[in-house]
Amino acid sequence: MQALLITVLLLCAGVPLLVWAWVKLAARALALPEFFDEVHEVQTEDGATIVLGRLHARGARSSAPPVLLCHGLAMNRRAFALDSKRCFALALAERGRDVWLLELRGAVAKSVPKALKRATFDDYAAHDVPKAIEFVCLQTSAERVDWIGFSMGGMLAYAYLGALRGKGIRKLVTIGSPVHFEQHPVARGLAVLPMLLAPLLWLTRTPFRFLSLLVAPLVWPGVPTALSRGLRGEHYSARVFRALMANGLADVPTGVARQFIRWVRTAAFDNEDRALDYRASMREITVDTLVIAGSHDRLATPYSVLDATKHLTAATVESKVIGTHTGAAKDYDHMDLILGRDALREVFPSVERWIE
Repeated sequence: MQALLITVLLLCAGVPLLVWAWVKLAARALALPEFFDEVHEVQTEDGATIVLGRLHARGARSSAPPVLLCHGLAMNRRAFALDSKRCFALALAERGRDVWLLELRGAVAKSVPKALKRATFDDYAAHDVPKAIEFVCLQTSAERVDWIGFSMGGMLAYAYLGALRGKGIRKLVTIGSPVHFEQHPVARGLAVLPMLLAPLLWLTRTPFRFLSLLVAPLVWPGVPTALSRGLRGEHYSARVFRALMANGLADVPTGVARQFIRWVRTAAFDNEDRALDYRASMREITVDTLVIAGSHDRLATPYSVLDATKHLTAATVESKVIGTHTGAAKDYDHMDLILGRDALREVFPSVERWIE
């Protein structure tokens, strides 16, 4: 009996140690080097820290303003700069643009303020976004930036420019950015998700990065589509697929995760106390906007993304769906729009045209 007890105790202690070692080895083995020319840590007015990576213009410098790219939920500044051989950020720099990549509060450990557990999407929009724009304009002597937002990065621009009457953005591109979660394929499942995630909600941040590193060495492009919601394996090599999992994903403040869960359950897009309706306030946006959707996006359905055009009534708006029925070689899920093998050829030209 005593030997059995000792064995159980050793297993209880050994399994977490093995998991920790596995994650550390995965992070080291799959790490891709960063290639930013500059990295700045910037403090917001409420005491949080955001990170801004910069790529200087390569070749002849464009007279257009700096480009500020913002990642989606559970991602980091590598979202648009994962691979030095093919990524949106470097493609823009090679066309003479001064490129900046925003990493929102909480994505990495060093950017965690003491009050991070109370941070929400509203704090991103009210503090992180304007501080990033202010800092970039100060560093470049520009009056405005062009904003490219992927998923939540586009939603933040909607909230900042609409409900918060934000300034400093000349042109806007949103990629896979929903304005509601009506008819969302996982809405029913999310009805029980808060109960399942209750233990995690006591944490300061949801451990997305730890979980992604845990599975990164095991993923492969042939994984069944049903198990890879958000991307289609046909768009990736095995190396890029694993590199994405190990380098591009990040933790999220628990308040942000709770807010998204509520939005999916209620089809809302509003602030935490429900006093500001971000979707309804989009009619105040006057910035020219390009809305891009993936034809087979299962995280931000084309219906929920393209509905933005009905609310952006005060701006010049265009929309584009990327998929086989619009001339693309393959259909696009969520992550494929910026990280897929052919995204530079089939998605990027529309983005470049709009901000030029």
